[in-house]
Amino acid sequence: MRFLKNLRYIDILLFVSFLPLFFALPLFMKAFVVLGIYLAYKKKTLLIAILGFAAIFFSFNIFELKNFDVYVRFLVSLLIWAVLMQRTKEENFYLKISPYLFFGFSIVIFQNIYMLIYAIFEIFVFLYFAVKEHSKEPLKTSLKIFIFSLPVVVILFLFFPRVSQKHFLFGFTSNTAISGFSNVINTNTKSIKLLNLPVLELKLPKSYGKLYLRGAVFYKQINGIWVKGFSKDKLISFTKPVTYTLKEYPTLNRVIFGVDLPIQSNYGYRDGNFIFYSKKTIKRPLFVKMISVLNYELKPLFLPKGALEYDKNYNKNAQKLLKPLLKEKNINERLRKLIEIFKAQKVIYTQNPGKIDGKNIVDELFSKKKGFCIHFASAFAIAAKIVKIPSRVVSGYMVSNNKNGYYKVYEKNAHAWVEVLINDRWKRIDPTDFAYKVTKEVRSEYKIDKFDFYLSYVRFLVEEWVLRYNTLKQKKFFKFLKAHFFEFLALFSFFVVLIFVFAKRIDTKKELLQELYKKLGAKPQNQSVYKFLKQFNDPKLDEINELYNKITFYKSTKSDIKKLKRLIKEYRRN
Repeated sequence: MRFLKNLRYIDILLFVSFLPLFFALPLFMKAFVVLGIYLAYKKKTLLIAILGFAAIFFSFNIFELKNFDVYVRFLVSLLIWAVLMQRTKEENFYLKISPYLFFGFSIVIFQNIYMLIYAIFEIFVFLYFAVKEHSKEPLKTSLKIFIFSLPVVVILFLFFPRVSQKHFLFGFTSNTAISGFSNVINTNTKSIKLLNLPVLELKLPKSYGKLYLRGAVFYKQINGIWVKGFSKDKLISFTKPVTYTLKEYPTLNRVIFGVDLPIQSNYGYRDGNFIFYSKKTIKRPLFVKMISVLNYELKPLFLPKGALEYDKNYNKNAQKLLKPLLKEKNINERLRKLIEIFKAQKVIYTQNPGKIDGKNIVDELFSKKKGFCIHFASAFAIAAKIVKIPSRVVSGYMVSNNKNGYYKVYEKNAHAWVEVLINDRWKRIDPTDFAYKVTKEVRSEYKIDKFDFYLSYVRFLVEEWVLRYNTLKQKKFFKFLKAHFFEFLALFSFFVVLIFVFAKRIDTKKELLQELYKKLGAKPQNQSVYKFLKQFNDPKLDEINELYNKITFYKSTKSDIKKLKRLIKEYRRN
């Protein structure tokens, strides 16, 4: 009967530990596991062996095993195959250690906060079944041991030497999204609707208010569609660079969206316009360490013709309206007057402007009095070219909501703005700032779900400082520790004293029990102290037993220890 009970416990542990790994397996292996559980129940060992071999054979290519992630899945498949065959037999050592092996594999391959929480849950389940046979109230006992061990685990985690390794995305993966950003700007679009899906998260040292994240640079418009031009810029001067961590979700393109002007990254490469790219399409969440400058001077090493070109056959009304500005020789004054004219049109910022002829974007925007960001940016860039101010359109994201420098960028934050060349320096201008009115649906797009935002903030910090706690972060922690040495020493001393007091109480109880065992002439064999003493059916031993359990698993005082000592002493005398 006990064998069946223990086997049931092992089944529970196997289920809990294998569950996240199930989602990492290839399709054939998933099918085999489902069928194998039924066959194990029916004791069909040979059939499990044949089907398991076939499933592994069709799931893995021997030449792909050099890839670590494929190799890990292969090992997990071999282990579950062996476990299902062993499950047709009686309880054995192999079955007992299998849950811990599965747990080890899940620790190797998880990467997000959901798997971290699940791993903590797994540890608690293991602890519960470990104390179940030795405690009167295993749940309460497990919770006490679990909570008491947390400080020790935290200290070991912080100080244990870190080893750099690749992270994988099996198990419960994070939310993913397709980016609202596009490498093409089409001003003929009638309306725009962007989904509330996350694109990236980033953590800056502090809040910087509104941020622009560069994605693509366009110089020339052809039939209402903006096209890229080859150019190269040079960074002349800048203030103190900002270092930050960026987590980009799958965007199905290669752009890594750095803040304002990114100058350095630990991943990918940079083009001439200071835009970073991944070598491959981003299909999995990507963590990048970047350095950007927010205040800088950027000049073109050479200027494409497209920076001043526009089709004179279109935007006739705009050309007439803006022609007087060409008399102004001072380019800064010319730009100021252009902005005034743009504001005077009283254009409404809306997501549903209706049909707009992109070839006549300036005339259309000024006459219809409504448009969204790509219409504003396109119209201003063409208007700047008309008055001989070199310009280009930049697309990417714009975000302002943040918590202590943590920003979460959604698909709906996709944006377009303009850079004009003034005195041989590129200057950013966001024409949507000149909108006469912003409609309700646009304002609602900038609102955030506060609960989701703060949850994401906590999750990001856990991923950054727990799941991705590496050698560099450990050095940073040691530096912080050095600056707050005495506060840490006081906290550490408190826990040492707490552990010492607890350990002393345990030793006292053990010593007293050893004296009792001598009197009884026996010791517990593969059973709890409670069950051992109960079997004597002695009222005095029952009193000792109840008091011992109170001291071990519940709140107790020094008087309880003294009482236990007195009761055992009296029992030994009789």
